[in-house]
Amino acid sequence: MDNKEIQFDYRVKAIQGENRISKITAVEVDTVVECATPPDFPNGIAGVWSPETFFLAAIAGCYVNTYQALCDKFKMQPVSLECEVSGTVALVDGKYAFTGVMLNPIVTVANYEDEAVAIKIIEKAHRYCLISNSIKCPVSVSENVLVLIP
Repeated sequence: MDNKEIQFDYRVKAIQGENRISKITAVEVDTVVECATPPDFPNGIAGVWSPETFFLAAIAGCYVNTYQALCDKFKMQPVSLECEVSGTVALVDGKYAFTGVMLNPIVTVANYEDEAVAIKIIEKAHRYCLISNSIKCPVSVSENVLVLIP
């Protein structure tokens, strides 16, 4: 199969719920999640996932999954991996949009020999992250690698 022929389709559904909280479902997922306007906007609700936090979560999850896949390819297993993602929303040309996203992965490796590989994978995961590649605002990444001292 030619790479140009590869295609994956996904579907989710949002159903209006009580108190301005919608329910998000997907055929291949058993869990229903709640979603509401964030408290920064009129009638927003604190303590509930918002489209904005889901957007950043999609980037974080995709980045970590991409990093893990690349670790397999490079035969490097980090001690731990986490990625915090932050984003800025601003009014641009009369419409709200994300104007920038920052990925802050923290990779802990067992020894100094893995440090260079971990940094290389940080860069490659940033380049190949499907969700980051699908958005129009700039996405930046920091390089945070911690080495455990034996």
